[in-house]
Amino acid sequence: MNVARTTSRLVLSPLTVDDVDDMFRVYGDERTWQHLPAGRHLDRGQTERAIEQAVRSRREHGFGMNAVRLREPVGSLAAGRFIGVAGANMMALGAWNLGYRFEPAAWGHGLAGEAAGSSLEAAVESAPDAPVTARVFANNPVSIRVLERLGLDLAWRGSSGAEPLGGGDTTHLERLVFADRDLDAEILDAVIALG
Repeated sequence: MNVARTTSRLVLSPLTVDDVDDMFRVYGDERTWQHLPAGRHLDRGQTERAIEQAVRSRREHGFGMNAVRLREPVGSLAAGRFIGVAGANMMALGAWNLGYRFEPAAWGHGLAGEAAGSSLEAAVESAPDAPVTARVFANNPVSIRVLERLGLDLAWRGSSGAEPLGGGDTTHLERLVFADRDLDAEILDAVIALG
């Protein structure tokens, strides 16, 4: 699916190297990482690697993370503005990792749910046999509500003892794993181990 997807208010287009500055603006903003400060991008190289992962997922599995732009103005944000990233990357364990991250000015308008819903549909269309999972910290109730509204079910809740991708000590935080279907023990254990 190398074409853009649209929703009523958004355009989701495959991430490319041309998006590095916009994505770094969002991923480098500490406010977007309030639930996982260690995940914040501190240099463009981190953002470039995230884009490479999205390109690889799309090339190998038909879908990946997307640049999200507004089709129409929302609040103080102009049409065409890059507001964040949403999509799903295929993990080595054979399951999708659904995710989204938006600049603070885009929060509170229901855009994460809109983008995540489109991303969930695209992931299932691209690889229907692969489960779609999402990981979230228990201290992030807004993202938990988004996942529940998408119809994902809680598959696990606890502390994995693993450092999450991006590093940092968050072993004291409770984690949740959501999925679009029952997960076999091997996949669930692998998702939990990702932190």
